[in-house]
Amino acid sequence: MTVFLGVDWGAFVVVFLVALAATAVIVTSFALGIRAFAAGAEEPAGAGAGAGAGAGAGSDGATAAVAAGPGPVSRPAAATAAGLACFAVGVAAVLYGLWMIVPQFH
Repeated sequence: MTVFLGVDWGAFVVVFLVALAATAVIVTSFALGIRAFAAGAEEPAGAGAGAGAGAGAGSDGATAAVAAGPGPVSRPAAATAAGLACFAVGVAAVLYGLWMIVPQFH
């Protein structure tokens, strides 16, 4: 390994790549968890086609209030389990990081 300016650049690159990969995995897992929890959700009124810049505006230019939906939407059990599993990846990463940082845990 090349040591320049007192830094082991090979080890630096390894740490950088592992941190980059871990970040990508955790962020992707979080995004997939949010997407899984959104499964079965209805699209808000006015978010579909024809919801351009002037949609919902009254004669005085004020935006009309969006009516509340019919109530809670059922989500498939598989989507709920997948969302929880995706969020568990993030929780596990946080707990592992705390375990690595706090020496009393070793």
